[in-house]
Amino acid sequence: MSAWRLCDADWNHWPDGLDDPAIWAAVLANGFDGVELGVYQAAEELAPERLARIERLVESTGLPVAMLLLSLPAERWPQGALSGPATAELVADEARATAEVAAGLGLGTIGVWPGADPAGANRDTVAAGARRVVDAVAPTGVRVALEYKPGTAVATADDALALGDAVPGVGVLLDTGHALAAGEDPAEVVRRLGRRLWHVHLGDAEEGNADDDLPLGRLHDFGPFTAALEAAGYAGAASLDLYGAVCAGVASGVEAAAESRAHLVGA
Repeated sequence: MSAWRLCDADWNHWPDGLDDPAIWAAVLANGFDGVELGVYQAAEELAPERLARIERLVESTGLPVAMLLLSLPAERWPQGALSGPATAELVADEARATAEVAAGLGLGTIGVWPGADPAGANRDTVAAGARRVVDAVAPTGVRVALEYKPGTAVATADDALALGDAVPGVGVLLDTGHALAAGEDPAEVVRRLGRRLWHVHLGDAEEGNADDDLPLGRLHDFGPFTAALEAAGYAGAASLDLYGAVCAGVASGVEAAAESRAHLVGA
């Protein structure tokens, strides 16, 4: 039995218009171990009314919230996120609010994706912004796993490791699709990250196409990757990130998730 848990993410079903009860029903029917929640603004996606509704769904289905991901895309943060001189404190505030909810849910880690920080952003400025986030979240006891992605200021596993060296308290969120798009071998990245691997997103991608978010197995065999997770003793959640493929009409969120799980179960 694997120590890590295979989960789905609510945002995989946003393009199809599924509400929370429908998402929980679909994720449960597909046999996953939990649901990761996407957060743009804590006051919206983690509003008390929604959290109360989700608490009822968790109780009725036994399917827990597995993770919270604070996403900081350029569309919402046009002046930058960690690297923005006028935005870094706002990002820290959002991270703290997200972490407070995570702590209340019994989660030990949140993910942060600084997609608004462009390639070429000053590394010291990005590190300073990440440090603000870590300091803001510290009182909650929750850790911060930063997601890297080609085309952003934190583009590769090397970049993520360097940021962790510069800012103690920052771990790595490995998205397999982003790693493949960067020309990396996700299994080798697992071995390189070691104890700095704090969360995983799962998607397939062609090199150079970081937004593919394809169902697992479309282009690559994920058997070596899951074997690497096992060998590393990874005991966290690994959540599907299939948003791009669902938006592109490759498959519905339910279909893409089922296809991905079938590939892993057979890997």
